[in-house]
Amino acid sequence: MYYRGIYDFDSLKGADLVGFSALMLEAFRRYEEVYYHQSEGQLGERLWRGFEAGMRDINVYPGVQAWWRSRSHFFSEEFANHISQLQQTAKAPRLYREANPDQ
Repeated sequence: MYYRGIYDFDSLKGADLVGFSALMLEAFRRYEEVYYHQSEGQLGERLWRGFEAGMRDINVYPGVQAWWRSRSHFFSEEFANHISQLQQTAKAPRLYREANPDQ
């Protein structure tokens, strides 16, 4: 369900749609919380780099981008703008055995 969802959000139906949406909502809530901790100086750069890398990597997938378009209004405007910027500058996917051009 997750793997299918990150590539094709529109293909999800029923319980798969609900499950994927719940996973994304929890992930993006965590990202939002960490984003604000970092912007307020409450999170060290080393930890922030790891979270930011995860945000960048997941936001390249078309299914995640489709989910975000349908639910970005659940989040603060500042964070929504940050995620939208990440998605606009996204490179090719590199999770889950896709080739990593940096290695």
